[in-house]
Amino acid sequence: MTDSLWPKLRLKADSEDELIAAYRQVYLDTYVFDGNGNKRIFTDWTGEKITFAAGAFDHAFTKAKNYRFGTCVHDGGFAHDRARRILWIAEVLAASAGTIQRYTQTKKDSRGRDKKRRTYVVVDESYVVVLDDPRKPGKPFTFVTAIPANPSYIQTEIKQKAFLVETKEGKGK
Repeated sequence: MTDSLWPKLRLKADSEDELIAAYRQVYLDTYVFDGNGNKRIFTDWTGEKITFAAGAFDHAFTKAKNYRFGTCVHDGGFAHDRARRILWIAEVLAASAGTIQRYTQTKKDSRGRDKKRRTYVVVDESYVVVLDDPRKPGKPFTFVTAIPANPSYIQTEIKQKAFLVETKEGKGK
């Protein structure tokens, strides 16, 4: 597939630090706070509420080796391929295009506790959005990360280890 379902955001800056700051600002303005500084709450196509934490940017848009079980330091550098798809997250939650599969799974956190996850896989793009289930009923899901993934990762880490809840066909391109 040569065309993507959604456009990629390509920001420019004079330095890597300025580029990261520009993408961080897009993340904060799009997902975390509205124009009045209030916390944004998104709703996915199933009606579930989702919140985004300001600090999630570093986890979602930088790389790290074994972050979950490591020192929680993102030592792999800024992930340009993830950042260019930053606006795709809202499109996935709205199921605006393509075929999106919603999975649920339980994984161990770094302390060995079970943690429920809701994962969206955009089949047409091999793109994955991950949310943590709320610990208390009625609370919103929280955004964890969004990654372009290769098909083998999707097959072995998601489809074989998670339960397919539903498939949603978006409205189209």
